[in-house]
Amino acid sequence: MHKGMTIAGSVILGLSLLFMIGGGVLTGSAGEDLENIDDDPSPYYTLSENGSATFAYYDEDGQGSTAFEVLLTLDYVDSDEDGFVDNCRNYTISVTDEDGVDVTENVTEIAFSKQCRYDEWYAEDQMHEGLTVAAFVCETYDKSVSNDCTLYSNYTISVLDENNASVEFTLFDNDAYLIMLIEEGVLAGGTLVGGLGIILVGCCGIFIGLIILIIGLVMSGPQSHPQMMGGQMPMVGAMPANQGTVLTQTPVQSIQPPLSSGATDSSVPDMAAAYAEQFSQPPTE
Repeated sequence: MHKGMTIAGSVILGLSLLFMIGGGVLTGSAGEDLENIDDDPSPYYTLSENGSATFAYYDEDGQGSTAFEVLLTLDYVDSDEDGFVDNCRNYTISVTDEDGVDVTENVTEIAFSKQCRYDEWYAEDQMHEGLTVAAFVCETYDKSVSNDCTLYSNYTISVLDENNASVEFTLFDNDAYLIMLIEEGVLAGGTLVGGLGIILVGCCGIFIGLIILIIGLVMSGPQSHPQMMGGQMPMVGAMPANQGTVLTQTPVQSIQPPLSSGATDSSVPDMAAAYAEQFSQPPTE
């Protein structure tokens, strides 16, 4: 077993599991956010006063603005099946600028000036419950509609019935509402994509960690070599056979006995002569 690779694979596996858990939490949270986006349009409603309401036209990004919607309180039904909500076309909608000049034809489109169209699908799931879209004002996002609205200008909308009496209505800022939905959707969608990305990284990490762990388990580790203790020489029998060095013994020199301090070459006695003289003399009594 290769200890280093085994530890590395285990660490990668652990981190990858944490990534997957974290990514799952983010993904679940993002999914809930997408499901629970607050799509209530009521904060973007403006109630008319005495049959009129004023709004300011903005287009910060220069890409155009979706229309303000004039909503009337009518039952969304088409009893005569003419394709329009009953009684919706009996109202006159006019728009004036800051100077009181009637600019209805400039800021509305004939095809949109009195929408009032009945749609069976919309009837089943109305965005504005109990309210009917009677007109669109300052539609500049759709380039096929040639509305001429001036940036940062105020416009006043008035609604009259067939007897020229003022009718209360609701003005809906559709552009601001859509921007809110897009921002919340992008935020939740970004979190969702991030969570999925983290899960993908975790999956790849688990795969890589398993490979490293398996390799570490089946791979032999590095071989350890015997170490010499400090100050000690290896035994002769323990020396490797392939060593070319041959140990030799230092020859011991013979030590000559020192001469007496008074001896010289000329005063050294003749030991042979003394020996012969000793044995030639008769023994004394």
